[in-house]
Amino acid sequence: MELLERFLEYIAIDTTSNSKKNTNPSTKGQLILAKKLVMELKKLNINKIYFDEKNCYVYAVLEGDKKLPKLGFISHLDTSENAIGKNIKPQIIKNYDVKDIMLNNKKTLSPEIYPDLKNHIGKTLITTDGTTLLGADDKAGIAEIMSMLEYFVNSTETHGDIYVCFTPDEELGLGTLNFNKEFFTPDIAYTVDGSSVGEFSYENFNAASVTIEINGISTHCGNAKNIMINACHIATIINSLLPNEIPANTDGRQGFYHLEEINGNVSKAHLKYLIRDFDKESFTKRKELLEQIVNVLNRKYNDCIKLDIKDTYYNMYDVIKEEDTLITGTINAIKSVNIEPLILPIRGGTDGTKISYEGIPCPNLGTGGHNFHSIYEYVTVEDMNNTRDILISIVKEFSKNNKKQILRNKRI
Repeated sequence: MELLERFLEYIAIDTTSNSKKNTNPSTKGQLILAKKLVMELKKLNINKIYFDEKNCYVYAVLEGDKKLPKLGFISHLDTSENAIGKNIKPQIIKNYDVKDIMLNNKKTLSPEIYPDLKNHIGKTLITTDGTTLLGADDKAGIAEIMSMLEYFVNSTETHGDIYVCFTPDEELGLGTLNFNKEFFTPDIAYTVDGSSVGEFSYENFNAASVTIEINGISTHCGNAKNIMINACHIATIINSLLPNEIPANTDGRQGFYHLEEINGNVSKAHLKYLIRDFDKESFTKRKELLEQIVNVLNRKYNDCIKLDIKDTYYNMYDVIKEEDTLITGTINAIKSVNIEPLILPIRGGTDGTKISYEGIPCPNLGTGGHNFHSIYEYVTVEDMNNTRDILISIVKEFSKNNKKQILRNKRI
């Protein structure tokens, strides 16, 4: 099956995750796509398949030479709930000429706003119709992995065991919630979940989630002196005391505080923050600053503030930085298909973050998609094909010279 055909079939299935559902998977569409992938794996004559239907995980192994390294590839089934993922109507634009693309009579995909479009002259673009997201995050990754598997099924080339896994609810941070570490046991793995073709990322944010509950005292505002404790007012004070290091003002390796949610009234207010930083020491200082602010305000306002900070994931760099064979091998594999590697930090996290800390180094690779989680999402056919070729090249690279003793450094 052609990669493009696979991709279009996958995005036709609505797999939007739902943060309001307390189930895993959070939506039935993910299970529908999972079952479709199981059927495709069977048609490829993959004889080692494990389908965790209850939790919506698909695992498979294309068995190979046991003397060679075992490699794994992971993508997620769900799409972001930040944009509609139902009734996707893709547009295919051949031989792109760097002009504005009309998505519909109201929305335009313009290189003036999205300058990366200028890097795709002459390519075949797949865009939305301006009413939904496209779903390249991460159905492009799934299509690329499946096409890579098909290549090796039909090839006589020697390789080690190739593991694949498709996970649910990654967009909710739950992709590894019920991950089966007993079945998925490669020496190294990759999430295929990044953006530009050739991206190779082995750094990501340290991350924490923060909830703040403020219990105020309401009284008639005309007689409020020395009585009222306005929860909303205290919420604004907390936010004003944080540095102006927010997502809209930061990039690269700069960390931030992200006020994700705020609501309430005089009696009660609620805030939700995300804290992000690549550096572990700076990450700790960000959390300490928020604690200090709350402690000061609690002394002033009779301990009315409850603060809860929970670490959610850590920087995979602390696991992978010593894995020279993984890093150099991946770079060589990307270069071997005439793609220039883009070594970029991830300003977020992936399933691979937690997997890395559980003993399987798992950096991230680009899929060729852009503008994820929005109606302006797009991907090119050429970049998806190139990413498939990178996956194939990685398998070949680590099959050279019987490189069995790789990635045995100390695990965190």
